[in-house]
Amino acid sequence: MATVFKMDVNRRDSKIKARKFRNEKLIPAEVYGPALKENKHLNIPYKELESMLEKVSETTLIELNVKGVNGEEKVRCFVKSVQRHKVSDQPIHVDFYVPEEGRKMHLRIPLEFEGEPVGVTQGGYLNTYVHEIPVAILPSDIVDSIKVDISELKMGESLFVSDIKNLLPESAEALLEDEEIVISVIEPKAAEEVAEETEETEEEEISEPEVIEEKTPQDMKEE
Repeated sequence: MATVFKMDVNRRDSKIKARKFRNEKLIPAEVYGPALKENKHLNIPYKELESMLEKVSETTLIELNVKGVNGEEKVRCFVKSVQRHKVSDQPIHVDFYVPEEGRKMHLRIPLEFEGEPVGVTQGGYLNTYVHEIPVAILPSDIVDSIKVDISELKMGESLFVSDIKNLLPESAEALLEDEEIVISVIEPKAAEEVAEETEETEEEEISEPEVIEEKTPQDMKEE
């Protein structure tokens, strides 16, 4: 089951421009989703929001205690998106999503790899391709992470999506192909080749100039 993070927030008058609230160190937020009849407009103190964002992830269930003139209301939701300032990278807006029970939602669950692979002790290198697995899942089945035992992986062996599907919560449907590689133990020579290929690709991307085609009189006429 997902971790629950609790937080007190205040309702916001949507008719007042967001800039005014940001000047007061209050970050505007929206709460929406199929389980709500109408969106909720909120203000969250900047420091409290920063603290929350350091502790939660996409799979963290958040319980908002919404305070307003008509009293308090508890809303259970997930962080949908965070808009940040292009220069300072500080949060300037947050969207929360309230799912409908019985209806699947899409999110990414982090993978936690446990154990040291046999192949690594033999001199191999561990190469991770998938750190988070995208799934369609019922809200009640969401977990913080999925633990994957990789201690039995030998040199040259890999784990595929099909190998970890049995570790997913009951309602979870993996949104990756079964044959996609999750993690591998690569032989030293193969690891060097992969590194060299990556360096060559990066050099080509840097050194290769952008090609700008010269326009013909006909092209200019068509424009």
